[in-house]
Amino acid sequence: MSKKKRSRRPPPITAKDRHHILYQERYWNNGYAKALRNAFVRPVPVLWHRELHRLLTNVPTPNNDLIRQAWAEYQADKDAIDYMGLCQAIAWLYVHIPDAEFRRAMQFQLDFFVTKNELGPGALY
Repeated sequence: MSKKKRSRRPPPITAKDRHHILYQERYWNNGYAKALRNAFVRPVPVLWHRELHRLLTNVPTPNNDLIRQAWAEYQADKDAIDYMGLCQAIAWLYVHIPDAEFRRAMQFQLDFFVTKNELGPGALY
C-alpha cells in the first residue's frame, strides 16, 4: 500500500517561530555560548524564519573571551535587553561581540529582518 501524501500548506501569515539569533545549536552548545544563545530568542513569522535559515545556515562562534565578555555585559543590563525587539537584540550583539565573521552574520540577519519588516506588518524593532 502507498502512503498517503501530506499536504504542504504554508502556515498562516500570523504563525510565529522562536528564532535563536545565535545558531546552529551544535556550535553554541556549552558554557557562556549556550547561555547567550538561550537569552537571545525572539518570535518571528514562520515563513521569514524558514527563508532566513535557507540563506544563512549558521552564525560563526567567536572566541570564548568575547563570548564571556558579552555575557557579562548582558547580565549587567539583562532586563532592558530582554525587552528589546528582534532587530534591537541583533544590533546589541553586533556591537558587543567585535568579531568580523560574527558581525557579518549579525548584519545579514539585521538587513534581512529590516527588509522583511518594511514589506509587511510586524514589530521586529
